[in-house]
Amino acid sequence: MTNRKKIYKLVLNALAKRDMTREKLLSSVTEQLLGACTGGTCPVGKVSEARGATGAVITEMLDTGVVISEGEILALASSKPIALRAESCEKEIISLLSEKAMSKREIRDRLVRHFGTDKTSSKHDDNILFTLIGQVLKRLVGFGLIVIEDGDYKIAPEKAARLNDITEYAALKSELMARIHSKGGEFFEHFVLTLLSKHFIKHGKTVTEGYVTGGSSDGGIDGIIKTTDSLGFRENHMIQAKNRLELTSETAVRSFYGAVCAAQGSRGIFATTSDFHPSARSFLEGIDNCIGINADMIFKLACECQYGVKKHGDKYVIDTKIL
Repeated sequence: MTNRKKIYKLVLNALAKRDMTREKLLSSVTEQLLGACTGGTCPVGKVSEARGATGAVITEMLDTGVVISEGEILALASSKPIALRAESCEKEIISLLSEKAMSKREIRDRLVRHFGTDKTSSKHDDNILFTLIGQVLKRLVGFGLIVIEDGDYKIAPEKAARLNDITEYAALKSELMARIHSKGGEFFEHFVLTLLSKHFIKHGKTVTEGYVTGGSSDGGIDGIIKTTDSLGFRENHMIQAKNRLELTSETAVRSFYGAVCAAQGSRGIFATTSDFHPSARSFLEGIDNCIGINADMIFKLACECQYGVKKHGDKYVIDTKIL
């Protein structure tokens, strides 16, 4: 049995007994992996390696729906739910509304059938889908792409002429984020570090150093980028990168901000392939040296820096050398 398979089985066995927090699950599985070699008798590197491998498997199980999260508590799903992404919902909503105006209920019914959440016994994926639909509709109305008329959502008349471009844009964003997501957490950490470094350079800063910290004992900081500007001001940008489907909680953001302050970072950047819970976004808006980057912003930066996507004629396409 490979180490991954062993970890997978240990996680299933642990959660079959009781639901628990991610930290308790990490500790429980790590102890079982290391056996007698625990506590002060085990080299720090070996413990870190075991926790890192366990964390990667837990994230994979969360992303594929084998494990679900209710707040801070992890549990086994009663049946494997459908993995859902906001970008996929956005793409399908734009496609539906390009056909005709629809009520929110009609959109929900169509997407439930499209993604197949009506065929699973668990209601967890249905609830996630309904939440995503609400968030996407609100965002698209805010962007002015769609409007509400007599209770129905429709493409804004002034946007209709550019609908093909908008549809292609949504499809490309969905494909980019799906490809990034499929490559796992370690890839995303390196991707974000490179993307942000290119962004800083493009906007006049010199990147003097940039690296992924790595490991489960990184203190909540996944990467660091050091920059100087034309006047010689130096800044340390502390980065956390989470490749996941779930909304990032306020607790996670507060923990990261605490790590940034403890490390005396100039700036904090929390990057996620999903989005932020409203309370997490509210917290970020209340501080001036820490920001959140969601899937929308990652896509915009990728287009701006042509990293992950590239120009092909007058259109953007996936850069398959990177993804």
